[in-house]
Amino acid sequence: MTRKTAFLVVANRVRARRLEARLASHALTEVVSSLTEARPLLRTHERWLGWWINGLRDPDALAALWRARTPGCTPPVLLISDARSELEVATLPHRWLPKSAPRAEERYFLGYCLAYEVTGRELVAAAVENLGREHELTARQMELAAISTLPQGRDDILRRLGVSPNTLKTRVRLLLRVLQHDTLDSLGKTVLRSARDLAPAPSAPHGVPLHVLRPPQAGLLPAERLLRELPPAVAEEPPRKRAPIALACVPSP
Repeated sequence: MTRKTAFLVVANRVRARRLEARLASHALTEVVSSLTEARPLLRTHERWLGWWINGLRDPDALAALWRARTPGCTPPVLLISDARSELEVATLPHRWLPKSAPRAEERYFLGYCLAYEVTGRELVAAAVENLGREHELTARQMELAAISTLPQGRDDILRRLGVSPNTLKTRVRLLLRVLQHDTLDSLGKTVLRSARDLAPAPSAPHGVPLHVLRPPQAGLLPAERLLRELPPAVAEEPPRKRAPIALACVPSP
């Protein structure tokens, strides 16, 4: 079993080709056409960046695949289908994405996966996803935002991104400009504060996006619908007391 991270994609040929082209630039991508083919792959990889499962409606097979994963491995799962899955979040932590959803929703989920891989912390990954939605960041930018939260070893991770130093400097400079920060340190502190505000952690990992600041116009929904926060009630002013009306004295005839 290898510790090299990978994406698992279960989809038909057309969809799988598109997803593989999109994900392969970030990590190794294992592509299969059925859950039966996916089962043996769980024994070859100890770590998964995320599972992308397209067009499958067999709840029992999905739950069995989740149970067959390596103990302690809880990859984010995205189910892409026209119909919402019948699986409970406690049985399979997942998100549901209709096929008609905007492509940007896949990008935000990918950014969440990369942020979780970098930090290993669900709340930080959720804060990064919120940041990505609010500013329409790319997946690479969301990954850099997650790296900015690391207290040490950040330079090693930056070097492993596989880009030249000049390209990396350009990406960092553009990200800081978009998010209006001077340094990665200040950006990291902002993300960590946002993550702290999202506490407590969800009971089911990765299943429900937390406090989405910019909800999608259509598409990505958690396995359980978000309860939109109601605006704070405006305190009603107490009724004003009217001054008594003085009656004019009319002289008697």
